[in-house]
Amino acid sequence: MSNVSVKLNYSKISGISKDAMRSLMKLGYDIASQARRNAPYQTGALRNTIRVEETNSTTVEVIAGGSFGGKSVPYAYKREEGPNKNPATEHYMENAQKLIMSGNYMQKYFGDITK
Repeated sequence: MSNVSVKLNYSKISGISKDAMRSLMKLGYDIASQARRNAPYQTGALRNTIRVEETNSTTVEVIAGGSFGGKSVPYAYKREEGPNKNPATEHYMENAQKLIMSGNYMQKYFGDITK
């Protein structure tokens, strides 16, 4: 009798998972950075609430508004949806995601995982 077996290398898989999460966090930070540049500016409070949070082992969220850093910014959603005095600042979060996740972003953020 002859047979062949294939085994998973769990230490390698664990390393890939950690690399993927690091890449996802970097992607989130770049989206947050662009969202800060896109956001309407009056006092800077809205821009200061834009942050990246890891919600579980597979999800990263870019969040604006709420209570953060001692300030309450309940109007983040209203500024995202508009209308704003400057229409170019509407959809500041959505437009940041579209810009950062355009082109060859998979290679830029996740290409190192395959090495």
